Amino acid sequence: MTAIRLFVIMVFASLVLSACSTSSADPVEPSETASNGMDSARSSPQASPSTQTSLFTEVQSGGSIIQAYTYNDKLENAVFRKHASLPYGVYVPEFMDQRDIPDGVEWGYGEPRNSFAIMDGSLFRPDYPNSVPDLTAYTEYLGSDLSDRTMEYDYFSYRGETTDLIIRFAYSSEEKEKARKLFLDMIASIRETRASKDFKAGVFLSYDESTLDETEKEVLQCALESMDAIIAKDAKAFEKSLYSKQLAEALSFFIDEGKLYRFERLDSITALDEKRYNVNVVFTSLSKEGFLFNSGYAFTVLKNKAGEWKVANID
Repeated sequence: MTAIRLFVIMVFASLVLSACSTSSADPVEPSETASNGMDSARSSPQASPSTQTSLFTEVQSGGSIIQAYTYNDKLENAVFRKHASLPYGVYVPEFMDQRDIPDGVEWGYGEPRNSFAIMDGSLFRPDYPNSVPDLTAYTEYLGSDLSDRTMEYDYFSYRGETTDLIIRFAYSSEEKEKARKLFLDMIASIRETRASKDFKAGVFLSYDESTLDETEKEVLQCALESMDAIIAKDAKAFEKSLYSKQLAEALSFFIDEGKLYRFERLDSITALDEKRYNVNVVFTSLSKEGFLFNSGYAFTVLKNKAGEWKVANID
C-alpha cells in the first residue's frame, strides 16, 4: 500500500511541475506573416493587383486604320472624322452624323439621339454620380449619369500630351446594349492628329557611304529613285523605277493616296542572293487624316534580264 501511495505522489508531482513549466514560458507572439495577412485584408483596393484595362491602346500618334465596325450584326463602313478645334479624331460609322455641341463635337444617330462625343476636358467637368459595373473594368471610366430615365450618359477620360479629353457615351435604354458595344470600339479608334505644316516630306536617309560596296551603292540608288518618285507623287518616275508595269499598278497607292512620307534612315542593305537585295529604311508618314505613323519598308531590288536594278516589291 505504501509503495502504491508513493507512486501516486510521484506522478502527481510530475504533472504539477510540467504545468508550472508551461505557464512560466514566454507567451507565443502572433507571427509576422499572420500580422501582414490581417493588414492586407484591411488594405485599400489600390494594394490589390489591378484587373483594369485601358481603352486607349492606340491613341498616341499612329495606330491601325479602321475600315469598318460591326453594328447590329452588320459591317458598317467607317471614316475618320477630326475634331474641329482639338488635335484628335475618331473613326466613325458612316451612318452617324456630326453635330457641334457647346463643349465639343458629337457623332450620333437615331431618335432619341444615341451619340459619341469628344469634349475638351479643360472646359467640361461632368457630373457622374453613378457607377456602371460593366464599365468599371476600364481604367479611363469616370462614372455615369443615370438621372434621366430614358437616357444613360457614361463618361471616360483621356490625358493627352497637351489636352485632357472627356469622352461621353449617350444612349437610350432600348439602344444601350448595341450602342455601348459600338462606342467602346470607337473610343479605341481615337487618334492624335498633327498639323501638316509641321511635317516635312522628303528623303533624308542617313548612312555611311564608305561602308557600301559598288553593288550596294547601285542597289541603294535604285531604291532612292522609287522614294523620290513617291515623295513627288510622280507616277511615271515611279513606274520607271519598278520591275514591271503590273507592279506599278499594284503599288499605285503610294502615289494615289494622300499619305506623305519622310524617309529618315537607312537601316540595312541585305543580300538575298546574287540578284536580289533588300534595302531596309525607316520612315515617318503623315496620313491624309492628319496623324503620324512610324514604321519601316523593305525595298526589294532585283536585277532584270537587261542587267538593270529595279524595285521588285515594297513591303
